[in-house]
Order: sequence, then C-alpha cells, then structure tokens
Amino acid sequence: MIEPTEKTPSEIPSAAACAEAAAWIARLHGEDRTAQVEAGFQRWLTASPEHQAAFEMANDIWESTDQLPKPPTPAFVRWPRAGLVVTLPRALAVAVAIAIAAIGVSLYSRDAGLATRVGEQRNLTLEDGTRISMNTASRVHVRYDRTARRVELDEGEAYFEVAKRPEWPFIVTAGGKQVVARGTAFVVRRDGDSLAVTLVEGKVIVGPARESVAAAGAGIPLVPGQRLTFAAHEQPKLDRPPLERVTAWQRGQIVMDHTRLADAVAEMNRYSRVTLKIEELQARQAEITGIFRVGDSESFALAVAQTYHLEVADRDGQIVLSGLPRNSGGDANKK
Repeated sequence: MIEPTEKTPSEIPSAAACAEAAAWIARLHGEDRTAQVEAGFQRWLTASPEHQAAFEMANDIWESTDQLPKPPTPAFVRWPRAGLVVTLPRALAVAVAIAIAAIGVSLYSRDAGLATRVGEQRNLTLEDGTRISMNTASRVHVRYDRTARRVELDEGEAYFEVAKRPEWPFIVTAGGKQVVARGTAFVVRRDGDSLAVTLVEGKVIVGPARESVAAAGAGIPLVPGQRLTFAAHEQPKLDRPPLERVTAWQRGQIVMDHTRLADAVAEMNRYSRVTLKIEELQARQAEITGIFRVGDSESFALAVAQTYHLEVADRDGQIVLSGLPRNSGGDANKK
C-alpha cells in the first residue's frame, strides 16, 4: 500500500494532470521513446507547476513499484537507477496503476477527514482496535502505513485509547508537535495556537513533528497524570490537573474550579451555537466553581447570574450576562 504525503490544497494536482503524468510515464518508459517525445515531455513539464507536482507524484509511485525493471533515463528527471527497458504494454499497465493511485492521493488529500459538529461527540474504532473519542468541533485525519499509525488533529480535542502494538508506533500530530505512543491512553486538545497533551495511562513522548519514525522517540516523556501545554511565545508548561476534570466532557460535563468567568464562558461556547457573552469587563474576572452540562448555556447563565446578581438577556441569538458582580463566593454549582 502506498501512503500519500500530506499536501496543502494548492499543492495537489488535479486528476487530469495526474492522468497526463501517468501517460508520460508510459511513453518515457516505452519502446517509442525518441528525442521528440522527450522534448514534448519537457514542454509539458515546464508548462505549469501543477504538471511538475503531478509528475513528481507519479514518479514517486513508479519508484515504489520495486517489482518492475527500470530503464535508463535522462538527467533532467529524478528517476530510478538504470535497468532493463520496460515494454510498452507493461509501461501502460503501470501507468494505469499510477493514474489510479495518483487520483486516489488527490482525493485523499482533499478529504475533509473525520469531524464532529459544534456540540457533537463521536466514538470511533480504527482498524487496529485503537479507539478515538472526538469532542465538539473536532477534526482528525487517519493515515496508517507499514511503519507507523498516524493521526493528525486539525482542531478540537480527542481522547485516544491506543491498541498495544510495540512494533507499530502510534503518532498523533497537532500544531507542529507530535505525540508518540505504542499502547496507552491520552488526551490531545488544540485551541488555535495552544496545544495540550494529557497522559491518562501508559507513556508517551511529545516533541516536534517529524516524518521519520526513527526520530520519533525524541522529545519530552510524560507519566500518567501529567499535562504538557504549549502556547505561542511561551515556554512549555508541565502540570498535573485532576484527570476527572480533563476527561469530564466524555461524561457530558464541564468542571469549573475557581475558573475565571471569561474562561468559563469560552469553554461553554465550545459546545453550543447559542453563545454566551459577558457585557462588563469587570465581570470577566469573577470566579466560577461547579459542574455544568455540556451545551446547556442557558442553565449555566442562570446559575452565574444567581450567584453574582447579574442580569440575563437574549440579544440577537446570544445569551448576554450584564451588570457588576456583587458576590465573591463564586460557587455556581449546577449538577
């Protein structure tokens, strides 16, 4: 199985360009290869960056087809080492395989991945038995090959229960970092430029994202209960939050413990399209302690308003908290 390298949409050639590249592979490796064919190929190759990207993709697939002999090739293209000339029927057969694989790569790269909507949670079981619980507004891409099991977290939060395969590393990439595990459970959360990895059980190593599996062992090892947080322009932070609070979303809960109201509102807004808004700046510093239901923004607002004597209003589809807090207790517990 040939695994694609992730590309941005601007770098992905069209299916038509992939098919043309496959046809050129066949002609260049066929018996009718002439100087005129090579000149035509050069003109096609230099006509657009998309042609170059398509040919590079097709050529990588050709190189990966080790069972086929490889012919001598000109210096202007990065080709395999010299070998026997491939007959035209065989070259065409390979070209068809290249076209199918290249188009598949294009479609795979454009795939939206596995995603959850705002307020939605989803449980998945991968082909190796690994289980992923995806939190609200999250997106992952799964890419397994012979050397590693790879998952990319584009956004949101996911809990991973990795099937134990010591010889087959499990690598989660997010925000330029990677988490390497072989059989363990951990949570990865990505909020914009912020990334947090919390180890529940087992062992993981967190470090810079790398394509090489051989270099995947470099980084910061975590032990159960530790959380490693990365934020823009800050040093990585290592702490030990209560695990029941980190994983509360799996039980449909959000746990606040002396949390600033501004942060509490941001957390509640992750789970609902009916967003909360704090009107006065002074109220944002009030502290909230309690357990709340995910997505239940209205009950949260009423509990906060009762605790701090604030006003609650519905304005343009938003729940607005207004007024100045008049109670420093901050206990708005809602079970």
